[in-house]
Amino acid sequence: MDLVCPACRRHTERGLELYTVDRDGDLLRCRGCAREYPVLDGIPVLLRDLAQTDALGFFAPLGEPEALAALAAAGPDGAPLPHMVEQLSSYLPAWETGFEALALKLRDRPRVAQTLEIGCGVGRGLFELSRSSDAVVGLDRSGAFLRAARTLLSGAELPYARRMAGRSYVRASVRAPAAVANVQLICGDALDPPFAPGQFGRIVALNLLDSVKSPRALLHHIHQLAQPRAEILLASPYAWRDDVVPLDERLGGADPAAGIREEVRALGWSIEDEAEVPWTLRRDARALSLYQTHFLRCLKP
Repeated sequence: MDLVCPACRRHTERGLELYTVDRDGDLLRCRGCAREYPVLDGIPVLLRDLAQTDALGFFAPLGEPEALAALAAAGPDGAPLPHMVEQLSSYLPAWETGFEALALKLRDRPRVAQTLEIGCGVGRGLFELSRSSDAVVGLDRSGAFLRAARTLLSGAELPYARRMAGRSYVRASVRAPAAVANVQLICGDALDPPFAPGQFGRIVALNLLDSVKSPRALLHHIHQLAQPRAEILLASPYAWRDDVVPLDERLGGADPAAGIREEVRALGWSIEDEAEVPWTLRRDARALSLYQTHFLRCLKP
């Protein structure tokens, strides 16, 4: 799989211009502009603005829940590290519960050479997708999520801090059902993906359309990266937030599902399956958030 330099991607009168990057030790170097990108904890970081790198997530003491809990308790709730620990506590239980209905939609897919999951989080979807792909690529911006996914997909047990209330945590752990070896993890931006067009036979974006500033742009990137006849799996609860998705970027008004259907059909995709699928996040010992996600299985022409 070719990785490309986000800083060099541009549209010219000749079309899309891209330059690939080469591995050089703990760096990736662009063949065009010679820009260097780090490889942190074994994970390539390909962001146009490296100041946006989640450095905290790459260097926080993952796997040391007592240390993480102590660090989280030392700062305000909105500070980066307490927020990261809270997010891990919410998403890691998806390996055991809350993700089952979405997991069923990812199983027994037609086999493809390469699958891309954009917004792969802690890797629960990657585990399911690895069964029907020769190679799977997971893209996410969170260094903490990617490191957790790498540990779990290796088959190792991951201790973590489980939130009980406020900034009070207890030690917990999670383990994947089995190790998988055909997954590559990349730190990158869903709206600036570091991949050449037409590389993937399947692209998956779960609970991501309402987590990027432009859902329409995300769909266009997916269209560009997908091969002809590629399978595209989307799911979203459309939980719009002003600090994430501007009002004028939200699709469909009071009926976002209709808005997404209109967008995918405008791209020429056919809708092969559509369902309402529950998805649960555990916030703390007393709070669960239940989302009803709109699931679409589409085919690119």
